[in-house]
Amino acid sequence: MSDKGSHFSVPPGAEHAGKEGPHPAPAAVARRLAELQASFERVRAARAPGSLNGVSLGALFAGLAFLVAAFVILPGPVKTLEVFLALGFGFILIAVFLAVMTPARSGADQLERLGSRIERRLERLQDAQWELSENESRYRALLDTQEDAIVRRDENNHLTFANKAFLDMFAVAADEVLGKPFAVELCEASDVVPLSVNDEIRHQRFMQHIFTASGSRWIEWEEQLVPAPAAGRFEVQSVGRDVTEQRRGETQLAEARDQAEAANRAKGRFLAAMSHEIRTPMNGILGMASLLSDTQQTPEQQTYVRAIDQSARTLLALIDEILDFSKIEAGKLELMEAPFELETCVQGVVELLAPRAHEKGLEIAWSVSSQLPHVVLGDEARVRQILLNLLSNAVKFTDVGGVSVKVATTDAPSPTDETRIIIAVEDTGIGLTPEDMRGLFTEFEQAEPAIRRRNGGTGLGLAISRQLARAMGGEIRVVSQPGKGSTFTAELVLAPVALADDNGPTIAPSSARVLLAFDRPLERRALREALCSAGVGTVECEFALATSALESAAKDGSPFDRLIVDGAVGPATAGDLVAKARALNQLGKVRCIVLVNVLERASLSEFRAAGFDAYLVRPVRPASLLLQLGLRRSPGPPPPDCAQHVDHTLQATPGVAARRRVLLAEDNEINSLLAKRVLEKCGCDYTAVTNGAEAVAAVRRILEGQSPDVDLILMDIFMPQLDGVEAARAIKQLFAGSALGASPPIVALTANAFAEDRQRYLDAGMDDYLAKPFDKASLETVLVRWFGRRPGGNTDAAA
Repeated sequence: MSDKGSHFSVPPGAEHAGKEGPHPAPAAVARRLAELQASFERVRAARAPGSLNGVSLGALFAGLAFLVAAFVILPGPVKTLEVFLALGFGFILIAVFLAVMTPARSGADQLERLGSRIERRLERLQDAQWELSENESRYRALLDTQEDAIVRRDENNHLTFANKAFLDMFAVAADEVLGKPFAVELCEASDVVPLSVNDEIRHQRFMQHIFTASGSRWIEWEEQLVPAPAAGRFEVQSVGRDVTEQRRGETQLAEARDQAEAANRAKGRFLAAMSHEIRTPMNGILGMASLLSDTQQTPEQQTYVRAIDQSARTLLALIDEILDFSKIEAGKLELMEAPFELETCVQGVVELLAPRAHEKGLEIAWSVSSQLPHVVLGDEARVRQILLNLLSNAVKFTDVGGVSVKVATTDAPSPTDETRIIIAVEDTGIGLTPEDMRGLFTEFEQAEPAIRRRNGGTGLGLAISRQLARAMGGEIRVVSQPGKGSTFTAELVLAPVALADDNGPTIAPSSARVLLAFDRPLERRALREALCSAGVGTVECEFALATSALESAAKDGSPFDRLIVDGAVGPATAGDLVAKARALNQLGKVRCIVLVNVLERASLSEFRAAGFDAYLVRPVRPASLLLQLGLRRSPGPPPPDCAQHVDHTLQATPGVAARRRVLLAEDNEINSLLAKRVLEKCGCDYTAVTNGAEAVAAVRRILEGQSPDVDLILMDIFMPQLDGVEAARAIKQLFAGSALGASPPIVALTANAFAEDRQRYLDAGMDDYLAKPFDKASLETVLVRWFGRRPGGNTDAAA
């Protein structure tokens, strides 16, 4: 097809046909009917049945007249003989005549019947001619009322038909295009070749931008081969639809989409920038509050420090929620996949919120099904976020009773198939009405304004959690009754990971009998389920019924040899029960454990004096429970934080040098001060610079022997003159060209909260990152992770 358009034409002499090209049959039928009718009239005239009857009667009367004349004229015997002869001849003549004339009469009858049949056929053909003419008119009206342009072309690419829409589109008459060449002028060049009768393909669609009588239009053509009126021939039928408005709408929609995406990107950049700007001073607030909490303070000052820390963390959580919501809204939520221990993830969230629950006087308990896969593949951070949102809401809206977390699976664990994990968070809080639940997962919605004012929050947490669950192939549902509490169930699809050296947690066989005697039904039930799943005989009761339970068991000959008591009853009262339990056991070997929260650790010496063997911090870990009961978990070492407190500070970590040197590159004065004080508390020396260029210069001095070596580099990302990423690349190159070869670990200090930003820093050559705001504990964790080893496997012994 050329730039000037497609050329169509019709055979010469077809102009007189107008728009009747496809249907010439009615005219031919009419002519044939006329010929048949004329032939019939000629046959009818030639038949003349009356003349045949006259000949027959005339011959008969002539014969009779001959006989009478003979009888009168001839005399005597001769007459008699002649009469008889004449009679005989007459009869013979009549017989011969009748024999001759009978077939003529039969042929006339047959010709009459044939004429009648022809008349009936003529009537039927006339009816068919009328019906065909009516159908042709209906067909022509149908095509002419179509809004789509319809044309047909023969094997010579000539037009044989064009409907009214086609003629109106180009403002031409039928006699101007049928049988004459016709050109469509293209607005844009096109490589599409119109379909031909001789082509192998039978159908095609294409778009053309053409000039019409009303201006340039977009036409979508659909072409296919159809039978032609002549037998054994085909024509190409082209149907063109004007899609200009649709095309314009699609263009406008695309432009609007591009604008919306640009706006979302701008909003994302704005939120990321605002997050960075807010996190930078927030790092100073939280860090200094952490340092201040380690100093000598009055009770009033401690209250103020806790308020500062809590307010800052609440603001930080709000920022994180807004960032997550903006990513979900923009459709840029990405899930990471890595193996992690689901039980450890749940345990961490429960222990994080336990102090808040204990401050409100609430129970907080959790249990994990023994059928749960030990390690699963998924996004641990997002699973933790879902559970944290659900559990923090449960604690927030519960004033009496407690909250519990149950983790189970709907399917038996499989090393290859995905498993549906069910996380149920149950509380005894205010509950929800059906009206409240309808808008529960809507952004910025909460049950009542009074609840929002009293408990705070934006209403984003549940909406984000549901979107995260759906992204993992699951869902979040809620069942609630006003005044009785709620149960939020998160269903997640995670793939179990089979470990070569992990056959699942096993418990050594034991005949131990455990009595759980305390007044916290949620925690008591969770501990009983954990012990029963481990095959340990367990009885639970309220503390007031503990003495009766001990006596009843001793009377039955199966005394308890393990006793767990809540420290809330006090050392003296709990000590009395311990003495009773040991007195009722003939062997006197009863291991007694007291449950305390973080705030009750000051009374541990009194519980030891009351006869307790160990303590467990609520919420209790199942592994810690089994270990302290003397029921060892095998294989694997015991958990690190059971009855004994393990200090994870730098000084208490074996294998780490007492003095290490760190190069600190931070332009913010407060954040630099915070990092310096934390490094000092961790027993480290430091060299501090204020931008990336100074960091590179400091490394040059180290390589030239003008400054002492450094074991780790803390590098802020956004700094004047040279940012952290470029400085890290330059430092890596300097060490690569030196005798040392390997660079010290470079840890990015970043206030960017997006995972892709952090990954970008790692891809740029940095070895680790520490998100702002950071506190003493998080910085200590990074130092412990890197001190004692260098990239490339070099290890320094502890000093």
